[in-house]
Amino acid sequence: MLAAMAGAVALAMVALALLSGDRAAAPSPGDAPAGLAEVREMLEGVPQDGVALGEPDAPVTLVEFADLQCPFCRDFALQTLPLLVRDYVRPGKLRLEFGTLAFLGPDSERAARAAAGAAAQDRLWNLTDLFYFNQGTENSGYASDRFLDDLLAAIPGLDAERARRDGGNAAADRLLATAEARARRHGIDSTPSFLLGRAGSDKRRVLRGIQDYATLRRALDALIA
Repeated sequence: MLAAMAGAVALAMVALALLSGDRAAAPSPGDAPAGLAEVREMLEGVPQDGVALGEPDAPVTLVEFADLQCPFCRDFALQTLPLLVRDYVRPGKLRLEFGTLAFLGPDSERAARAAAGAAAQDRLWNLTDLFYFNQGTENSGYASDRFLDDLLAAIPGLDAERARRDGGNAAADRLLATAEARARRHGIDSTPSFLLGRAGSDKRRVLRGIQDYATLRRALDALIA
């Protein structure tokens, strides 16, 4: 029995290492954030409007609900999102929307406010992707004012001071409350989760967890067709 228990503990430790081993430590204050070139390459020339990314007349909409501290949301953002932008968003086939949730702790709440402030200047997707590239250990206090200021200051065309102010105003309150209400309405209680549907239609399919890109492509192609 003791041997079995020891084996179970060892397996749990290995699983934890696999989940967190490729996550970079949050940058030290004053260091340039990781991922600047990758974020610029993915988003350059793609229109943003508040929480939306892509052409407003795209036939299909995919809403992502995410907590910026969530490591699985990070995996989706760094592995699958660039493919979606390349294959569907840039060609005008898909419009993405971001629903910011904050249930993992104080770092999530501070990050959500920064995202809301960036959304007011149509730079939310720059901020969220940079955050994932620099995501630290959950609830370690890494998402400090200095950390967020460094991310915001690194985004081209963004007024970082204004973004921090806007993240605390009534418009930001409404933006975050709307995302929470929308998630509850569709029974979404984990991240990442998605709503997929035709633009202008109330019919939405709920997808939970990281989506295999091939499976997601089949669903998108069927709706586009």
